[in-house]
Amino acid sequence: MKSTVERYTGDEAKVSVWASSTFGLTGETVEEISPSTSWYTTTVDLRWQQWGGWQATELQMSDGPEPASSR
Repeated sequence: MKSTVERYTGDEAKVSVWASSTFGLTGETVEEISPSTSWYTTTVDLRWQQWGGWQATELQMSDGPEPASSR
């Protein structure tokens, strides 16, 4: 949904990604689960490698924030 570069120093970066996931279940042989949405933020520390690519060095996930209601 949204990504933010929190820090960038040339060979290191910290990026936050805000996203959501929706889950529900229905079918003839299972108990129905109404769809629900979860919001979360994933923060990734990255380091540039000599061979020419970014490598994740740390990953953190946290709940939220939920978007403000548009009502």
